[in-house]
Amino acid sequence: ISDAAPEYAPPGRALIASTVVGCGSAADPAGRDALERAVRRRLAVLYGMDTSRWDHVATYHIAEALPAMPPPHNFRRPVRLVGGLYVCGDHRASTSLQGAMVSGRRAARAVLADLGGHRVPG
Repeated sequence: ISDAAPEYAPPGRALIASTVVGCGSAADPAGRDALERAVRRRLAVLYGMDTSRWDHVATYHIAEALPAMPPPHNFRRPVRLVGGLYVCGDHRASTSLQGAMVSGRRAARAVLADLGGHRVPG
């Protein structure tokens, strides 16, 4: 988060946000501790670094925060529909902010390709 909004973290530090789906009850302290340990392990893999000394700032349990993804879910639904019509959004990828951004990039690439072979970096 602080890469996009540096004011969210003190100088020399970073603020990381993570979304966990289906994490159980917020009322169970043992469950909260187990969840934090599991999230730290996963973030260590994703970021390629030790997360054991990271400060845990907050956990927010938000029921039904993300749209449902009933199986089978196609994570790469087409963004190019017909004759110059494109669509993007979390419903075209994973139902999350990340899915919306990925879908938007795919739609932009499709539009640029159709307009003359341009590529979007990244």
